[in-house]
Amino acid sequence: MKKIFKLSVVVGCNFGAVLGILVALMINFLGDGSFGGGWYEAVEHDLGRWFGPDLAAISWVVYSGIVMVIVMISAIGALLGAFFGAVVGKLLSALD
Repeated sequence: MKKIFKLSVVVGCNFGAVLGILVALMINFLGDGSFGGGWYEAVEHDLGRWFGPDLAAISWVVYSGIVMVIVMISAIGALLGAFFGAVVGKLLSALD
């Protein structure tokens, strides 16, 4: 692989991961009052529905669920960023 291709994939992966985290946080801050709650309330509701209200009352379990959701969003963003970085890298290496 050429150097420009590798660089564009790495930059695309990092950009996609950071953008995924930013979008997840923006959804939390902008939709906090209008959608009925943020990430905390959503994860707490889902844990209460799946495992009962006893587990949803434990704060560290809810925060762990929030971290897992944001990591998944970031991983999907990184994969998409790497894909589009590869497309840009192929285009730039074809111009060389």
